[in-house]
Amino acid sequence: MRTEFRFCPACGAGLQPRLVEQRQLPACPQCEFVAWPDPKVAVAAIVEDEAGLVLAIRRGADPGQGQWALPGGYLDADETPAQAAARECLEETNCLVVMDSLACIHHVLTREGGLLVLAYSGRLVGGPATPTEEAPELAWFAPRDLPELGFSSHRQAVDAWLRGVPQVI
Repeated sequence: MRTEFRFCPACGAGLQPRLVEQRQLPACPQCEFVAWPDPKVAVAAIVEDEAGLVLAIRRGADPGQGQWALPGGYLDADETPAQAAARECLEETNCLVVMDSLACIHHVLTREGGLLVLAYSGRLVGGPATPTEEAPELAWFAPRDLPELGFSSHRQAVDAWLRGVPQVI
């Protein structure tokens, strides 16, 4: 759900529309706070095992419940994107992974606003992969035989990774 500011989080005054850098934005008339429509940041993990197979999960919750996806989720403020990708993989699959490189940066517009997806490639260093509430089904696939992934950002990330060329989309 998208957060809509009505009151200033700094001083509590009611926000009013103001023209800021040629955009109408909610702004505080007392302390100059501006509610910029910043995107959320998410991560995805392209994880390979020692045989070169890639891990995919079937999502247990929305968005995309029931669809195949890469392990991933939202970045927390106290971690790097690569740490977030490894954490999300652990939470969703019980796999320990090491992220090696950035595969793709993808900007997505959703009903809730903008989403910046940072996809990393990495390798399995501990497992085995086991289902969780967030990922009730998971499997290892040959990279070119992955099932249809439910998110365009995940499809773009795998395509960039397969070409060996990091992409910004």
